[in-house]
Amino acid sequence: MDLPRLLSLLLIPLGLSAQAATADAADPAWPATLPTAPQARLDAQAGGIASWTLANGFKIILAPFPTAGSARVELLVKSGSKLEGYGETGMAHLLEHLLFKGAGERADLKRDLTALGARWNGTTTADRTNYFETVAAEPNKIAEAIRIEADRFIRPRFTREDLSSEMTVVRNEFERQEREPMPVVMRALQRLSYAWHGYGRPTIGARSDIEGAPFEALQAFHRRHYRPDNAALIVSGQFDPQQVLALAASQFAQASNPDQPRVSHWTREPSEAATRRSELWLPAGTTLAASAWRLPGLRQREAHALDLASAAVCDPDWGSLRRQLVLEQQLAASAYCGVRLQADYGEWIATASQGRDGDAVVLSSALGRHLEQAAARGISAEQLERARREQLNAFERLRGDHEAVAALLSQAEVAGDWRLLFWQLDLLREIKLEEANAALRRWTVAGQRSDVLLRHADAISSPGEPLPAAALSLVAGKDWPALALAADPPPQSMAELAAALRRVDLGDSRVQALQLRRRTGGDLAWLALGHDWGNPVALAGRRTACDMADRLLAYGGAGLDRDALNARLEALHARWSLGLDGIFLEAPKDQLAPALELLLSVWADPLLPEAEFSRLRAASVARLEAALQQPARLAAVESRLRFDNYPAGHPRQPRQLQQQLQELRALTLAEVKSCVSDFSGLAQARLALVGDFDQDALRGLWTRIARLPPARQPYARIADPAAPQPLDASPIDIAMPGQANASLSGLALLPLSMESPDYPALRLAVEALGGNSDSRIWRRLREQEGLAYGAGASLDNDGPDPRSTLTLYASAATARAADALAALQDELSRALRDGLTPDEIERARRTWLESRKTLLRSEAGYAGLLAQGLLHGRDPAWLADFEVRMARVTADEANAALRRYLLPARIVWASGR
Repeated sequence: MDLPRLLSLLLIPLGLSAQAATADAADPAWPATLPTAPQARLDAQAGGIASWTLANGFKIILAPFPTAGSARVELLVKSGSKLEGYGETGMAHLLEHLLFKGAGERADLKRDLTALGARWNGTTTADRTNYFETVAAEPNKIAEAIRIEADRFIRPRFTREDLSSEMTVVRNEFERQEREPMPVVMRALQRLSYAWHGYGRPTIGARSDIEGAPFEALQAFHRRHYRPDNAALIVSGQFDPQQVLALAASQFAQASNPDQPRVSHWTREPSEAATRRSELWLPAGTTLAASAWRLPGLRQREAHALDLASAAVCDPDWGSLRRQLVLEQQLAASAYCGVRLQADYGEWIATASQGRDGDAVVLSSALGRHLEQAAARGISAEQLERARREQLNAFERLRGDHEAVAALLSQAEVAGDWRLLFWQLDLLREIKLEEANAALRRWTVAGQRSDVLLRHADAISSPGEPLPAAALSLVAGKDWPALALAADPPPQSMAELAAALRRVDLGDSRVQALQLRRRTGGDLAWLALGHDWGNPVALAGRRTACDMADRLLAYGGAGLDRDALNARLEALHARWSLGLDGIFLEAPKDQLAPALELLLSVWADPLLPEAEFSRLRAASVARLEAALQQPARLAAVESRLRFDNYPAGHPRQPRQLQQQLQELRALTLAEVKSCVSDFSGLAQARLALVGDFDQDALRGLWTRIARLPPARQPYARIADPAAPQPLDASPIDIAMPGQANASLSGLALLPLSMESPDYPALRLAVEALGGNSDSRIWRRLREQEGLAYGAGASLDNDGPDPRSTLTLYASAATARAADALAALQDELSRALRDGLTPDEIERARRTWLESRKTLLRSEAGYAGLLAQGLLHGRDPAWLADFEVRMARVTADEANAALRRYLLPARIVWASGR
């Protein structure tokens, strides 16, 4: 599995069970007749998904999910950094940035997408570049998103001035990664693993190429790669297929191919029996070791066999790597591994970390030895079936997430054909134990490995990679059942969600309960149990111990260790979290009650294993030691300390990193167990249930929960003191040698809460000032002057006390830090002096209201939203009223609130560089 789940489900081949295939075959996503368009030729259909090709070679892939509340539109260009030539490194990524500028009659694509209420982004990998946005499932918004992508593809308008401005932003992005330990190690593994193939070059590119790319070279790169026979449009979610196909075909049929043939690539890595090594020194406050074994690419069956088998070593809960290196041998504070599959090659990557004084040679040796010995031994049939079941469960959840499915289709299309997704799912069911172990033994050998540190190995023959099969030969003549799942349509507004809720009286003063009854995708159900515990007196001075208790509670109990607990919950197809703060549980409807019963038994009788406590403490110490080398982190802590008016020992009192480190090193398991003893009993609860249940089912679940023992310490809300003015508002400047990036911020605490009459006006003013990519701060620092990679402003409030946090921020190159900070301060001064215009306030309001809809687009988040809303009375009805209050704010009211609170505020400006 992927490193360690960090590469996301997009890189994990997932499976479709035979039962699901039979059920879904009778409920296809398409109407009886597939849509047609004069310019488009139907070329493939599978699993309820179909694709068409235009005369110019442009492909349109449609994946309808009729009950989704949104639609995703992606423009896919099948060229990435691997096709960059000499002097062109980073050009694919730089071009991605520039194609958010003007296009056709559009002055600014980011502004148009923001006004549409879209969640948008663009990404570049070695294999491809894509641009995508998710919008509400409204025909006019979907159509506008398609027109925006057509303008971006066919009529982009980037200029020399745009290149000059955006180059500095990309360089800032480069510098942000330049000193971070894990990105540095990953880039080293890339360079070692590929001597000739383009995968050996980091997508971000060389600094000299980023800074020196001529405008004409960028234009030439665009002409070579942005051509219709090298691109596709992928639309997923709820939409009218006939309308979308007709519009997309008419828009993209206007594109034409240049005279020269499409760019192709044929470079292969030589088969060499060699272990490659790189040693790095970095003032990072941590020790890292990493190894990578090069594998065949996504179209090779062997790579998928090894990927499936790797779970026995890599799974973070039951895999052998973490258990042996971290828990048993205690050589590492953390250890992870996973498989990354790309179009041409894959890698099995493993990492281990230790504190700043760790022995990197020992760490690297143990890491490589463990994986190679585990591969030589092979895995058991039980381990293979457990990994297969886990991935089948993950795929079942993906079937209700059209955005994730669209990303998987994009990855498969880049590898040769979008139907490879289904071929991968077939492989998951077919791969046998002998095949999986053969792949492990064949590819996990020292002569196929790259290390960040050297470990000697005798010469070992290395297998040669076979040429991949043609994608069409793997998928031709096959079909698969539809992916889309039936579900009730999502609510279209917070008011609609509030109207659908039922507050249930459970006859117990310790609990508030909300229920949302709906038919969900895959008949899943969600339960969120918020547990409010502790009081100011009982928690004084125990923050470190009780934070650790909250984390340790999930590591087994009731006679089950973490591995056994996970296995039981995997069998119930459940996803879960457990801590002092409560339980979050997702499971099929008929499995929710037994999964909850299992978690309650662990909560009532937790294991609190000493080995896991030692590991968690060591990992936390290592993170804090690393933070001491990060000027941005130090500056942020120092800023918070300027506003410290908490009583001594208050659970939320800010602390210096050194103090936190000292407390962690001195922490004992006995102190953690004392927190569990005092606070794990049931005190005050907030219960939310989403799924096709009646109220009797909710009462039955509460009956199970109510059997938990009562809390030994009573619950009382921990109040925050009113926002103070800092006694010292002098600027903070923390500098460390060798840091190429600076984090800049302005911090103020304001005496109001979300319930305050002025809060909506001030919130809207801050939104217009710096809350989105159409705001004043963003447009000046990022778009116009290219001073910052990220910049903006936010206003946050966590509770009912009059203590709201205003933050202004920017991330800039150290050499431009002073200019970026001056620009940030100047934009605030101009807003206070001259005010924000009615047009700015109206645009900010529309953007904010559209962004609120994202809270409603995923039913997986409803239970958490409801349980959290019960904490301070901010349930969906309250949130709907807050939206009405925001909709009524005038520009005069927004400017008055901004001046009322910010003119007297003493802002602490900080720079970490």
